[in-house]
Formats: sequence, structure tokens, C-alpha cells
Amino acid sequence: MKHRLTLHLANQSVAVERFLRVARHRGFKLTALELASSEEHYAINMTVDSDKPIYLLTQQLNKLVDVQSVTLQQLQQQAI
Repeated sequence: MKHRLTLHLANQSVAVERFLRVARHRGFKLTALELASSEEHYAINMTVDSDKPIYLLTQQLNKLVDVQSVTLQQLQQQAI
């Protein structure tokens, strides 16, 4: 199932690396990524795909010290 996440991270390049590593280790495939930066934070919109429950990813992302917020939006699956 595809999910769209919006994250706000501390403006540090290592913060981006950390959240990408968490997504990979939790078994979520990154299908889209948009990154915008300001002086205070990074705003990231990403789409992930996995059969695993999304809470496995969101709980871990919220534990990262550099993550300021995580917002989840479930996307509809397209019928084949």
C-alpha cells in the first residue's frame, strides 16, 4: 500500500540520511521524494510503498531527534 508522508526535519544533511536509513531498514520502498529547505528546517514530501503497516515507519521516524513532525496521508491503490 502506498502512503504519503510529510516530514519537517532539522536543517542538517545528516538528518536526511537518518530518516532515509530508517525507511530502508523498516522495509519501505521510496517511490517519490520532494525536498525543500529553509534556514530552520527541511520540508520533505515522500511516498513509500510496502505491505507492512505504516505505523512501523512513523513510530521510528518520530523517535529521531532531528524530526520535528511527521504527517501521514494514505493514498488510494489503483485497481488493475
